[in-house]
Amino acid sequence: MNRKELINRNWKFTYGDPEGATLEAFDDSDWYDVGLPHSFGIPYFMETGFYVGRGVYRRTFELAEEETGKYVALEFHGVFQDAEITVNGVPVDRHLGGYTAFVVDVSEAVRPGTNQLAVRVSNEWNPRLAPRAGEHVFNGGIYRDVSLIIAERTRIAWYGTGVVTLGVGTDGAAVEVTTELVNETDAPFVGLLAAEVTGPGTRPVEAVASVNLPPRSTTVHRQRLVVEDVRLWHPDSPHLYTLEQTLRTSEGAECHRTGTEFGIRTFEFTATDGFHLNGERFAIHGANVHQDHAGWSDAVTHSGMRRDVALIKEAGMNFIRGSHYPHHDQFATECDRLGVLFWSEAPFWGIGGANTEGFWNASAYPPDEADQAEFEDSCLRAMAEMIRVNRNHPSIVAWSTGNEVFFSDEHVIPAAKKLTRRLVDLAHELDPTRPAAVGGAQRRGFDELGDLAGYNGDGGELYLNPPWPNIVSEYGSVVEDRPGSYTHRFRHGSENAYAWRSGVVLWCGFHHGSIVPDMGRMGFVDYYRLPLRSWYWYRHQLRGIAPPAWPELATATALKMTADRTVVLTDGTDDVQLVVEIVDDTGRVVADERPVRLEVVQGGGIFPTGTSIELNPDNKGLLDGRGAIEFRSYHAGPNRLRATAEGLAPSEITVEAVGPEPWTGQHRNFAPGPPSRVHLPDPLRPPQLSEMRPVFSSGARPDRPARLVTDHSVDHGWISATDDPGAWLSVELEGLWSITTIHVEFGVGPQVPYVIELSDGGRDLVPLAAGTTGSTTVRLDLDNTQARAVRVTFPQAPTEVINIRVHGH
Repeated sequence: MNRKELINRNWKFTYGDPEGATLEAFDDSDWYDVGLPHSFGIPYFMETGFYVGRGVYRRTFELAEEETGKYVALEFHGVFQDAEITVNGVPVDRHLGGYTAFVVDVSEAVRPGTNQLAVRVSNEWNPRLAPRAGEHVFNGGIYRDVSLIIAERTRIAWYGTGVVTLGVGTDGAAVEVTTELVNETDAPFVGLLAAEVTGPGTRPVEAVASVNLPPRSTTVHRQRLVVEDVRLWHPDSPHLYTLEQTLRTSEGAECHRTGTEFGIRTFEFTATDGFHLNGERFAIHGANVHQDHAGWSDAVTHSGMRRDVALIKEAGMNFIRGSHYPHHDQFATECDRLGVLFWSEAPFWGIGGANTEGFWNASAYPPDEADQAEFEDSCLRAMAEMIRVNRNHPSIVAWSTGNEVFFSDEHVIPAAKKLTRRLVDLAHELDPTRPAAVGGAQRRGFDELGDLAGYNGDGGELYLNPPWPNIVSEYGSVVEDRPGSYTHRFRHGSENAYAWRSGVVLWCGFHHGSIVPDMGRMGFVDYYRLPLRSWYWYRHQLRGIAPPAWPELATATALKMTADRTVVLTDGTDDVQLVVEIVDDTGRVVADERPVRLEVVQGGGIFPTGTSIELNPDNKGLLDGRGAIEFRSYHAGPNRLRATAEGLAPSEITVEAVGPEPWTGQHRNFAPGPPSRVHLPDPLRPPQLSEMRPVFSSGARPDRPARLVTDHSVDHGWISATDDPGAWLSVELEGLWSITTIHVEFGVGPQVPYVIELSDGGRDLVPLAAGTTGSTTVRLDLDNTQARAVRVTFPQAPTEVINIRVHGH
């Protein structure tokens, strides 16, 4: 038997890293209730700052008695960026890298009945982990799906099947299937591997082969199949086939069954005649896409990915560059099904400007020799993990080594180029059927390192008729909000359809969060997934569809709310896009920008802000008479949603949520948002590190919680729950920072002794200062002392602590 079950529902989450949080007996009842996909940043609306630190996720899962002797694993499709997994209090694995899927074998840690899972997550910048730089935001969290996998000890390996087209002829298409088989038992395995291919317009193709697996072994088996009357995959006709494989014992008992979707096509990038698909020249016209949606940050559902691909396709484009990291496997699946070519990119990434160690505007390649070996390993690991999971997608036509890596310190450019070449060689080794591209290769000779050069910005006009296959991987870079201008975004020679150029790719498809002000406002679709007028220009030019009438100033008389679907699954893969319009008495959208409030009147569904949200011009959610937001539910049942605006009659819609656990008004503890946001460092001023950081304490009065000491907008603070000696509170700085000053402000009251200590993240505390509260404020000047936490302890009776301010970098 084998089973795969999504476990996106019913998670508990907290910011910070409470002591003992991975233990079974830990009480997480007051933690936030969340579902996956989830981001540290929720709700997030394109702020340049974002939460940097740690968070812990917990939930339980059930196993039957007969399942515990089998292979039991947890599949994570993406955790940014350092994940430590514990089951029943036992640490089982750690994964470094924020953009690739991984699987964790928990077979030896599980037991029959209820099992406790805990995942400690950090999104702290790591000089030895890719990416070291980038213009996106790097909100942490378990922001992609998690599944429980149960299989036999003898099985087909996780993503162990590869399908390659060997050739297409008059007799059909020859495909080779490679299958990685695992035998974890102490006995040899003798059995059969059956394969069946089904698809459009063809009879099923079947093959059966004998397999002999030694004890404790992994073996790769190869099978060759011929698909007759083949229908080739093409953006205009995205035909797909399904390979079903069954591993059986020699007696016929089924051990494992898997399904793999694939397509059959041929393609080639050339230096003289551009790109060819299925033997014919094909002009690429596409857009760059980040995985990042309004409110939900990078915690995007499958439905959200499908809408993104569909919007690019609907504009008349045929290509997406996955900027600038491996995307969810499901994103490529949507490209396969809708017919959009896809460029999949590893997270070796640079950003312009002054390089600063300690944040994501650092040198793309580490300047410190001590960091280089581990960093290179992280890049190579990401490339390998990206290819393994995505190799069967017909939409993918290139593996990219990264983006604008030339933004590295001058003395390490040779090393950065050498690593790029290593990534090219690894891509060739793992998948010789696709070219290894170098994205953003317009400086310092990076364009000559791979099979395909991607030129960004001015590269499209600087490099004319280069001696290798090439593409304009970014053009445009126009900062606009809706409604925007009805015109194209061609710049720097990108409008020229040279025969030697494979195509052009717009920067960018969608607004997204960025650490750089305005950098994210360059999409031709906005953050809420409503098109700007330039999107309509492209659709008109590429598909011949005239633009709609633009909203004009008129008297608004009503609200109109619609949804792209009225049924939604509760497993975390699905959501609904709600669109609200301000209309006149003829039903036409008018250029009115009064705020609109959406709320859940009945049901268990949520917006990124909870059970209600306001769309307005300030958050860009309501512009030019239209607004939108994505709505999801983790509980079954009807959801009655209402839109209201001053002076207008409300509009309602009902969305039915389908799945387990009906909504009965259960209590939920919603997170108000991240406790702090860190911005791009200001080199002229040591930043405030403690504002809105998580604070833990020995106990607090209900009306005076510990978090008040980092909420610097209030004039009162923490008061201990008791007057017992030893009361304490600790500010978690969510990163190892170099501290320059600490200010502790005490309340007015009797003088009491205090001790201030530092922690570097371990269990040991380092004494820093001691005294009595004779002065209301204590200031400590430090010489860039490194610490992750500041703790104040009262050896005798405690007193009020109003503020703890920590500065550093």
